[in-house]
Amino acid sequence: MVLRRFLQSVFAAAGTAGPPADATIRAAIERVVDGTDPRLRAVRRYQHKLRGAVEYAIDHAVKLIDGLPPAIDASYRSFIASPQLRAAFTSPDQLRETLSFSKHTRNYQQQNSGPLPAELYAVLGMERVERTILGVALHGDQLQRDVPQTTVSFTNQRLACLTDSESETRRELIQRAFDSLIEVALDKLTTIRTHRRQLEQRQRELLQQKAGALRSARLGLDSLLESTGPNLADAGNIERQLWDLEAELGKIRADSATLDHLLAKIVATLSKPEKHLRLDRVALTLDHMNIKIPPGSSRPGNALAFNEALLGKDRRLTVLLVRFPSSELLAPPDFFQEAQRLLTPRLLT
Repeated sequence: MVLRRFLQSVFAAAGTAGPPADATIRAAIERVVDGTDPRLRAVRRYQHKLRGAVEYAIDHAVKLIDGLPPAIDASYRSFIASPQLRAAFTSPDQLRETLSFSKHTRNYQQQNSGPLPAELYAVLGMERVERTILGVALHGDQLQRDVPQTTVSFTNQRLACLTDSESETRRELIQRAFDSLIEVALDKLTTIRTHRRQLEQRQRELLQQKAGALRSARLGLDSLLESTGPNLADAGNIERQLWDLEAELGKIRADSATLDHLLAKIVATLSKPEKHLRLDRVALTLDHMNIKIPPGSSRPGNALAFNEALLGKDRRLTVLLVRFPSSELLAPPDFFQEAQRLLTPRLLT
C-alpha cells in the first residue's frame, strides 16, 4: 500500500490509460529509461524486463525513508535543548542562517507568493568529520596532557525537501533516493563506455606504432631495395600487444555493445539497491566540545544517534529531519544596501 501511494504521488502519468497502479509503475520505468539511456525503448518488452527491478528499488527506498525518526524541533529556542543540533551547528544563528538562506528556501518562497505555512519541514544534510588531536584529560586527580582525542564536527550543512508537512518531505526524500539509484545505474553504463573508448583509442595508437615498426623493419616491398635483413622484434612485440588489447575489447563489446546488455546492467543494479544505497545508524557520545567520550568513561556527555546515508562505496551524508516555524526565517540580505553602508564612511572622510 505504501509503495502504491508513493508511485501514484511521484510518477503519476496524466492521461495514461489502464489501472492507476499499472500506469504509475510504467511511469516510474520511463523515469529510469530517461535517466539512463532513452534508446532502451528500442528493446523489445523493455518495460516488462525492468518492472520487477524498478518495483524492488522503489520498495527499498520507501523502507529506508520510513525508517527515519520523526522530525525534530529546529526552532531558535529549541537549539539549547537539542544535543543533536548543538553537535551539528556552532550556534542557533548558524542553524537559522542555514534554514533561511538555502536555495531551496528561496525557491519555496518564490513559488508561494502568499503567507507561508506556520510550520515548515525539511531535511538537513551534512558531512561528519572526525579528527584526532592531542588534548588534556583528567585521570583520577591528575591532569594529563597530549592525550589523543577524537573530535567530531559537521560541515557543508544544507537544506532540501522543504515542504509544509513531514509526509511530503518524506515523499520527496523517497523520490531522491530512487533517483540516486538511477544515477548509480547511469554511472555504471558511463564507466563501461569510457573504458571501451579508452581501449579503442589505445588500439589506434598501437596500430600506428605497428605501422611505424613495420616500416622501420623493412617488411614491405621496399625491403627488396635494402641490403640489411628485417628486424622483427618491434613488430612482434606490438603484434602481441594488439592481440591482448583486441581480446579485452572483445569482452567489452560482447558485454555492452547491444542495448539488451545495457538493459541487463540496469536491471542488475536496481535489483540490488542495498549495495548502492543504505542508511546506517551512527551512535556517538560527545562532550560539550564535541569530543568523543570512550565507553566506560566517567566524563559527562550526551549520547547521540544520527542516520547516515551511504551512497555508493565511500560517500556518506548525515541526514536529519527537522521542523521549524516559518516566522523565524530571516529576510534575504540586501547586498546593495550593505555595500552602501560599508562605503559611506570612506566617502565622508
